Amino acid sequence: MRRSRRPIAWLCAAATLMSIAACTPGKSPAVPTSPSPVAVRRSVADGAPYLCHFIPQAAVADLTGYIGPYKAGSGERDPEGRGCVISNDEQSLFITRYYESAPRQVIENLIEFGENRNPVKLPEELGKGEISDFQSRFYQYRKAGAWFRCGSNNSLITITVKRNPARDQDHDLVQLMKIAERRFAEMFKCKLGGPPPG
Repeated sequence: MRRSRRPIAWLCAAATLMSIAACTPGKSPAVPTSPSPVAVRRSVADGAPYLCHFIPQAAVADLTGYIGPYKAGSGERDPEGRGCVISNDEQSLFITRYYESAPRQVIENLIEFGENRNPVKLPEELGKGEISDFQSRFYQYRKAGAWFRCGSNNSLITITVKRNPARDQDHDLVQLMKIAERRFAEMFKCKLGGPPPG
């Protein structure tokens, strides 16, 4: 496997991820909120086919609360990093992004960005990362980012999902990240190893 030799590109990518939320003029940042008291904690349906690399198609409606038509990105693979969107005509339902190799600064930036956005730490088995609120074009999302070891690389996955008050989305995103890391290891034929050292 080849490592990326463009660390500046990773930092730019992280800046791009964080800048999306600031693209709405005249709109104040989302106020952090706790999951709804009636939010339901259920298992995420796992199984092929997968959309945007990591999202089980069978789980899209349950996790987002949206039951209408939608379209998904091509799911092409690229070790340098690839983003993919599942969306309807109005908004994104899921956004996934991965990097086969990413420096620590990328996840540090994502964690810093989520500090005042209702952050929840991911289980250590999934690597270094957290879940936090996210806003884009007036729409509310919940986002997870994990930096983890796979083979000889320190890899990164982010998953963003449309807010759904009927679901415990932190529970959903932990399950989705487990699915995503397993799928990532299959894609790049590497062995998962938890948090990177150091």
